[in-house]
Amino acid sequence: MKKGLLAALIFAGICSFTANAQQPAQLPPLISIKTNAVSYLYGSKAVKIDGAATKQHGDFVRVTGPVSMEWSVQVPAAGTYEVRLTHSVKTAADGNNVTIAAGNSTVNYTLVPTQGVFGQGSYERILLKDMLKLEAGTQQITLTVPATAKGPVMELRAVELVPIAAKAAIEADQKKAIRARASTEWLAKAGYGLMFHYTSQSVNRDGTKKSYADAIDAFDLKAWVKMVKSTGAGYVIFTIGHAEPYCPAPIASWEKYHPGHTTKRDLVAEMADALNAEGIKLMCYFPTHVVAKYRKVPEKEFSQINKEVMTEFGERYGKKVAGYWFDGWYQCFEEYPDVSFPDFFKACKAGNPDRIIAINSWIYPAVTEWQEYWAGETSSPVGLPTNGTADRGPGMGLRYQSLIIMEPYWVQDKAAMPPPRFTAEQLSKYIKGSMQQGGAVTVNMGIYQDGTVDEKALQVMQEVGQTIRK
Repeated sequence: MKKGLLAALIFAGICSFTANAQQPAQLPPLISIKTNAVSYLYGSKAVKIDGAATKQHGDFVRVTGPVSMEWSVQVPAAGTYEVRLTHSVKTAADGNNVTIAAGNSTVNYTLVPTQGVFGQGSYERILLKDMLKLEAGTQQITLTVPATAKGPVMELRAVELVPIAAKAAIEADQKKAIRARASTEWLAKAGYGLMFHYTSQSVNRDGTKKSYADAIDAFDLKAWVKMVKSTGAGYVIFTIGHAEPYCPAPIASWEKYHPGHTTKRDLVAEMADALNAEGIKLMCYFPTHVVAKYRKVPEKEFSQINKEVMTEFGERYGKKVAGYWFDGWYQCFEEYPDVSFPDFFKACKAGNPDRIIAINSWIYPAVTEWQEYWAGETSSPVGLPTNGTADRGPGMGLRYQSLIIMEPYWVQDKAAMPPPRFTAEQLSKYIKGSMQQGGAVTVNMGIYQDGTVDEKALQVMQEVGQTIRK
């Protein structure tokens, strides 16, 4: 997850950056254009960026005026491609348009404001009217914004190429993914839940901390479950690892790839039993990029680690664990464009075919249809769903679940706990609105290493429970 309120700040316009021409320090590799799947030309993979544009956070390119971007690609066979633009446009201006060209083939598009749960300027995937014809061989694809453009122009995540020859097969896979989804009705019925980033970086109230294994051994589960119950939460998302690959259970495959990072106590099993006894479902957060060694191993090993860990974990806990929340996937998919989402989805269903999963795409549209609910890393309340989902942009077609933070960060890695960011009235209003439209809201609460939370934040959630559950 991004620290702090980065997602919220981007859309609130609080963050500002100076737009300067930028050249990558090291040229990205040649991009192989696929004839059987969508190809992604990420802004971060451009070999050249000239003009009023700069890369931001390694994830997107902010364009504030005239610009030219270039990607080097290898095309195995001549073909025709639909073009999609994943981007954000906050305001429209005359002359703000883009041209995407390869050889003698060009696609033109006039930029208009994008929409979604983050409001005007949400990232959205737009299918352009014209098609791009690519000849076989190595060549350049360029995106240009004319000299008449006035900033801000757009924020570009990627240009996406859909091969016409494989379009039917691609759409069939998407429909298969949707049919394979487990029911998310229980999530909508629960309405709201809590998330706890209990990690190896968590500290105690005085700033001290035990080793991760000792802290797990000392975790007062009975008191913690009592606290959770007092809030009226219908489910809990608990971290299984985070920035460092520590796991609060004796998972053999995890230990295989991260020696010394598992525990003898099976806190996951104990927690699931204790919560389920109170009618509260347990879901687990996984940092995919950390567990599967993102950028440290090739795609084949990345996928194998995921398969082994998720299969063992799922078979061990079965129906005790109702869902997963996977972090880092928009980065992982950019790094490993050939990863098999159907295979990953299958591994996640081990032991419980009704388990639901979310694959985090942060502020961007979903990287795959092979998931059930929106990861919804929003930090703050956003637009409400319609009939359980978002109509456009991030989360479109997935069960709406927004994830907000009670404190201005995810992990309590410092002694001081700031006051709650929301009042009970504010949260209750947002949660009620979401529930009325078939969505759910998850509130991340700061948690100390001893398992306790801030009294003021707890009081807020207890008042929310009294309002919602009455």
